[in-house]
Amino acid sequence: MKSEIAALGYLGLEVSDLASWKNFASDMLGLQWCPREDGSVDLRMDRYATRVRLHEGPADDLAYAGWEVRDADELARLTARLSDAGHPVEEGDAEACTDRRVAGLIRFADPEGNRHEAFYGPLQRTNDPFVSPLGVAFNTGAQGLGHIVLSCRDKASMMAFFVDLLGFRLSDHILTEVVPGRPLELSFMRCNGRHHSLALAPVPIPKKIVHLMVEVKSIDDVGRAMARCEGQGTHLTFTLGRHSNDEMLSFYPLTPSGFDLEYGWGGLEVDDETWHVVTHHTNSAWGHRYQRPPRPAKAEGA
Repeated sequence: MKSEIAALGYLGLEVSDLASWKNFASDMLGLQWCPREDGSVDLRMDRYATRVRLHEGPADDLAYAGWEVRDADELARLTARLSDAGHPVEEGDAEACTDRRVAGLIRFADPEGNRHEAFYGPLQRTNDPFVSPLGVAFNTGAQGLGHIVLSCRDKASMMAFFVDLLGFRLSDHILTEVVPGRPLELSFMRCNGRHHSLALAPVPIPKKIVHLMVEVKSIDDVGRAMARCEGQGTHLTFTLGRHSNDEMLSFYPLTPSGFDLEYGWGGLEVDDETWHVVTHHTNSAWGHRYQRPPRPAKAEGA
């Protein structure tokens, strides 16, 4: 089945500490920090007006994922398919579209209650070019902003929703122990040439998001970002390594909200005509050593 969804267009995150996020996302990783009048912040990576939107709040988790489609007709077809399958769809009004800086918008939920949006007509800031404060260039374009990994309890129902209903293509599985002693099967799905824009991880964590990934165009930018993170004492949940399936060379700094951000280079591009589903028994070809996050210090007298 052909999917109307073309790319992961934007993400919304609810974060409790905007100041720490500015230092992390802008000063260490090179995204452009663009405050909005309502107190939220757009993180820019390219000509799009927003790629990651930070909303201040206590959740420190994913607020929504925005999936881009080609045009209004594609959005209408996706709306009909969701509705016909019994999934409620909310059409975004003019105010919602202005807020998201798109021409058209719908909202819906996956089987585990994660909020998703589909949209077309994203605002382009060609009159106000993207400028990384660190001179970083990100790999976006037709591949979208990167990828997201969601935690899940019932992976079979989530796979049916994204693959059978929404039309994502399965790229591969990894059967591994990301954390020693905890075996699991990770599944990776694509909607364009990027090896995966979405992955599902049946991990028992309280957050909806496991990590998000952004990809840079220079291997040196990975090294420089890692050096900045280490220099400021940012915890690396996974050290530098190269993944077995998408071949991304990356490291995983812990965000101020307590989930990871994968910062990588050299990800695999997939050709639908020749690609076939495979399985890996290791998360990485080398590196990506897991490091437990530091425990919060106990309050004095506790």
